[in-house]
Amino acid sequence: MKPIAVPNPARRVNIARDENGVPHVRSQTWLDALYGLGFMHALDRGAQLLFSRSVASGRGCEQIANSPELLETDRFFRRIGLHQGLDREVDLLSEQHRSELNAYCEGVNEGLMSMPTSLPIWATGFHPTLWNPQAVLLIGKLLSFGGLAISQMQNERMIVELIHAGVDETLLRELFSPRLDDVDFDLLRRVHMTNQMSDDALELLSDLPRLAGSNAWAVSGQRSASGGALLASDPHLEVNRLPAIWYEAVLAWDDGQYVMGATLPGCPLFAVARTPRLAWGVTYMKGDTVDYFIEDCRPGGETGWQYRRSGTWHDFVRRDETIGRKSAEPVVMPVYENPQGVLDGNPEQFGSGLQLSLAWSGNHEGFGQAITTWLDVIKAPSAASAMDVAATCAQPTLCWVFADRENHIGLQSCGRFPVRGGGHSGLTPIPAWEPRNHWQGWVDHRKLPRQYDPPCGFLATANEAMNPDGGPLLVSQLLPSWRKQRIEQRLAELPQATLDDMQNLQYDVCSVHARKLLEAILPEVPEGPLKDELAAWDCCYDPDSPEAVVFQRLYRQLLIELLGHDHGIGWRRMVYLASRVGFSAMLLISADRLLLDPSPTLWDGRDKGELIRRAASQTEQQMGGLWSDVNNFHFTDRFFGNHQVGRMLGYNSRKIAMPGCNTTPFQGHVLQTATRESTFAPSYHFVTDVSQDEAWTNLPGGPSENRFSKLYKNDVTRWMTGEYKRLSADC
Repeated sequence: MKPIAVPNPARRVNIARDENGVPHVRSQTWLDALYGLGFMHALDRGAQLLFSRSVASGRGCEQIANSPELLETDRFFRRIGLHQGLDREVDLLSEQHRSELNAYCEGVNEGLMSMPTSLPIWATGFHPTLWNPQAVLLIGKLLSFGGLAISQMQNERMIVELIHAGVDETLLRELFSPRLDDVDFDLLRRVHMTNQMSDDALELLSDLPRLAGSNAWAVSGQRSASGGALLASDPHLEVNRLPAIWYEAVLAWDDGQYVMGATLPGCPLFAVARTPRLAWGVTYMKGDTVDYFIEDCRPGGETGWQYRRSGTWHDFVRRDETIGRKSAEPVVMPVYENPQGVLDGNPEQFGSGLQLSLAWSGNHEGFGQAITTWLDVIKAPSAASAMDVAATCAQPTLCWVFADRENHIGLQSCGRFPVRGGGHSGLTPIPAWEPRNHWQGWVDHRKLPRQYDPPCGFLATANEAMNPDGGPLLVSQLLPSWRKQRIEQRLAELPQATLDDMQNLQYDVCSVHARKLLEAILPEVPEGPLKDELAAWDCCYDPDSPEAVVFQRLYRQLLIELLGHDHGIGWRRMVYLASRVGFSAMLLISADRLLLDPSPTLWDGRDKGELIRRAASQTEQQMGGLWSDVNNFHFTDRFFGNHQVGRMLGYNSRKIAMPGCNTTPFQGHVLQTATRESTFAPSYHFVTDVSQDEAWTNLPGGPSENRFSKLYKNDVTRWMTGEYKRLSADC
């Protein structure tokens, strides 16, 4: 252990790094431990947490750089209003929770004063300001909004854009059945649409703290070799940009209490972790807490624009957001809002008519309680009590998986879901001028999905749709369950599971999707090398697999044949949505339903067998190559990787093969365009036997954000090779 000096400690802490650079904070009290965590967050990840706050508050163009993409994201976040209501939320916190946040912030501020000026801070001329509980709540709000809410918005916009593009109405209803059964297509065609965010701005958003996908499962003691309950969790995020999103830490206090696992710089939360009594991991539930409303707008009134309710016109509330810019005049952006949401753009762009407005449940009072949930889970003595705590968490929508020392396991979903009026699903915009369509309060958290000690002895979740039978529609997207199916299949085959089994499953690259699809289409593929190669394939996306390349090319050809014609979505649009450029999971699962349907004909009367044969013929002309030739990426720096100075200083790595794909437990998904490369893969691996005071972990990165530190990417080799390091409170 290498001690770390705290120059002017306001609290009594001892901090040291273990052989892997993971900080261990020891103290007499829990508040002192939080102080130590804050200190280390600032010391090792100061630029990361400061820049996250800057962008989330819509001040990136003012504080970091006057660039088009930062101005675009500033406009986006100022309109959404993540920066609003923070003082009110801090006032709503209990005295205990305020004490915890204040202790953490004391540590952050001590660390900010102690850390040397990092290259990103120096290069941008950034002037840090004090960290406070409002900043903590802002980062927590960003974590909630930056993952699911944005992807939900993109999916809902995609449907409207397909309708505007003239895609066949019958096809769209078939694809997304039953979500579009009662949708008024003519109304949606009349809605004015603002432009989507640019690729550069979307890339910047992908760098911010967020939860987007994950695997998590637990095995009871009766099914483990040790007799103790096992838990495994791996959140899936952008992994090719360093430093890593997560920051590992171990806190120990009060003669035997500890918590260790993945923390988020800027917040005192442990997203995947364990204590002496309890272990937990989370996945994104992908619950729908975002709705687009349609507003009928006209100029007039005291604020300049009005909206209609039935036959009456009301003034929008207007707030002017002044966006500062380095070395340039500030930009004043008017934002128009009402009780139903915020207009998606400036109405002057379109004039009178129908426009979209956005509502997000995280902007309503009580969002600060989400951060306190993470603190309270650490104190929970059992899985059952932790489930009760997690159930009331307002944001984001999560599936928590727990395992405890008494061998109990449980799953608890959470989130603040609107009760939608008018029986609408939430997937498409609805008229706001009809009051019956407005949100009617919140779904009772007692109705959210929950499991405790299932008879099979294990439980798992992997971003599948979770809508309780006969209950409210919580997930409006159509979601695949391929990863969950594979995880449950393997767990069922392990009557005496070990930690090695859990680690191997986290690196599993077998695709149930490929197996199911081949069962459906291979009988129609003509005899020959293509059929022989796919029939012998084990459906594993190993880097050295040629079959994985062949299958993916066949799959893309099937999608183009299925939907890429004049009466469908169109060739160019289908290539975009089915490729690494514009990948849309919701569209692909909808297409899979058509391909897996046993009917020999499609919705438009076409012969499915003939479609498969044409796709096979096209694929036969493209055979060759390994999966590593197709699915690869480069590690780069979060701050300088795309700039010339970054390349000169060696921020970009060699090309690295990515195992797996979007349908395998190791979700190795690469998105590439001509100018950018992003990834979606396990951002942290965590496995533990709760009967033992240790965990086994790796992550694609290291503790430090300093490119020239040996701790910048010291865990990358473990992550790439599947090797785990031991994490223990007694080091």
